[in-house]
Amino acid sequence: MHHLLAGSQIRLTYLQDRRALAGIDWPSIFDDLLDAGTPVNRWQWCDLDRLTHVVLAADRGTGRYAGVLGLTSRATPPEQCLMIGIAFARPEESGGTLPRAMLAHALARIVCLDGKPVAIAATHGYRSALSDLSQKIRSATLHPPADGNVIAFRAARMARQIGVGRTVLDLRPVTEASLLRDLRGLHGVRPERTKLAAPESPMAKLARSAAATRRPRKATRTGRSG
Repeated sequence: MHHLLAGSQIRLTYLQDRRALAGIDWPSIFDDLLDAGTPVNRWQWCDLDRLTHVVLAADRGTGRYAGVLGLTSRATPPEQCLMIGIAFARPEESGGTLPRAMLAHALARIVCLDGKPVAIAATHGYRSALSDLSQKIRSATLHPPADGNVIAFRAARMARQIGVGRTVLDLRPVTEASLLRDLRGLHGVRPERTKLAAPESPMAKLARSAAATRRPRKATRTGRSG
């Protein structure tokens, strides 16, 4: 199902099925983002085939891609965490709500389908998206901290388990209900509704039925119907 970002014409599409992920047209995505002036050179360091969750953002008016987010599920004892593998938005959207909305939308869908992950991790290049999200989720802790020198030791310990140089948003202190409430208020999306065909009136049905059962007129000697 597609969702529309509130107050915009941006359509968000969440993909998790392996066949759907394999069918993503990555060249078109990167071409659209490059044409918009997005520096997407970091994608070369990402193994696109290993992504397990993807959110595509497209402009409903032009059909061109406005952003993309890719996450990979990783096993961290004793539970699963998510790693941001790729996150890009066109320049006019990169400093706004789109990166945060894509991440919030993906996390909300994952929580609903698979349950709450223990954490989200990112490399240095994607730290800003994770830091922005952390300020909107109550009880979540970020390591390294976004502001100040107060270190959350449980988050720091998890960061060491995941790998050196990672920014980690620890979701263990957050209840699933509270997380979903914050995410739904954050990304502000609504399901995209498709227009349904107008129901056929009884008179139209009667006329169509009569036309279907009407016998053809006999042909004249000239071959014309009269």
